[in-house]
Amino acid sequence: MVIIVAFLLFLIYRGVQSWLRKPAVLRRGLHFELNKDIGDHPAVDLLREHGYEVISGKLRVPLTFMVDHTRLNSRLFIDYVATREDELYLVRTARTRQPVEWTGSGVRKELLPFLLLYPDCSGLLYIDAEHSEIKVIVLDSDDE
Repeated sequence: MVIIVAFLLFLIYRGVQSWLRKPAVLRRGLHFELNKDIGDHPAVDLLREHGYEVISGKLRVPLTFMVDHTRLNSRLFIDYVATREDELYLVRTARTRQPVEWTGSGVRKELLPFLLLYPDCSGLLYIDAEHSEIKVIVLDSDDE
């Protein structure tokens, strides 16, 4: 009986420790309306070649911030939304005037807001149609 109680206490202790180490979720992801207007673009062709189904065209995500009782408005743009094997991905296309620096801080600065706004998505696809390249970006924890 003592061994069973000790084992249960150990499991409860491990559960509480795991729960305490887990990062807090600020809020669930925002929901978006799909845009059925998907124009012809080399990025769309590239996604289809790699087995993705494009289910939405460009989306505008309005953002509002309160800073010292002043309302500031901004927005993020998602180029496409794609699926593959029941996984949902946000898609951004490369822009020559806004290149992404492929370092931890560069990816954080340019792409992290998308991953945080939609945590239920499987990741973000970064499309460089000029070089026929798709990069899959997933927010990963360092708990290993």
